[in-house]
Amino acid sequence: MKIFLLTHKYQVKYYNEDKIEKDIVITFNGIYGYEKQLRFIDEKLAEDGYSVVNIQYPTVDDKIAEMTDKYIVPIIDEQVEKLNKINLERKAKNLPELKINFVVHSMGSCLIRYYLKEHKLDSLGKVVLISPPSHGSQLADNPIADILWYFIGPAVADMKTDENSFVNQLGKPTYPCYVLIGDRSNNFLYSMLIKGEDDGMVPLATAKIEGSSLKTIENTTHTSILEKQETVDEILKFLK
Repeated sequence: MKIFLLTHKYQVKYYNEDKIEKDIVITFNGIYGYEKQLRFIDEKLAEDGYSVVNIQYPTVDDKIAEMTDKYIVPIIDEQVEKLNKINLERKAKNLPELKINFVVHSMGSCLIRYYLKEHKLDSLGKVVLISPPSHGSQLADNPIADILWYFIGPAVADMKTDENSFVNQLGKPTYPCYVLIGDRSNNFLYSMLIKGEDDGMVPLATAKIEGSSLKTIENTTHTSILEKQETVDEILKFLK
């Protein structure tokens, strides 16, 4: 039996769905995450005029590739089809083409990097990775994670730090990418297992990703970073 508190149903929430005059931003959670964690960011993006689509998906049943194909790909396809029609209308009016951007948290970064490695997205804009285990986390390396894999989910093993792990095969982004991460832990037990500075879940050293800018949002943890105005400001500045 899976741990009940770690599971969340699949659902999609739309903002400004019927009035798309600015880029689309697709957001989604990390492992054990849920829609409410990203709501502050979603609402701020919507207030700024973006059409926002939040995907809440179950994270304990599948590996990262399977989760992406099941829950992320269909929504991206839906938005691409919608945007293609809008861009045809905009082209006829000599208006600039709109893009699809992504703002994702934690393990969500692995899903979008996998998607963009496997799919060509002509309408891709920019990608923001918040608290990403870009090169894994020592928490996934711990033998306890292997013992408890059925309860915590098979995707944890995809985020090991060894060079052959799933996340370390995703490669360098070939698109504009910005990394945001916190600098404070609220879980000293986890931090004891992580080498160097961390946000309570992800080491700063492994969050860095080749060719992408990184900014530390001070005095935030792995999840509190999602509720900080500075985080929103950085996202809006990058997407412009």
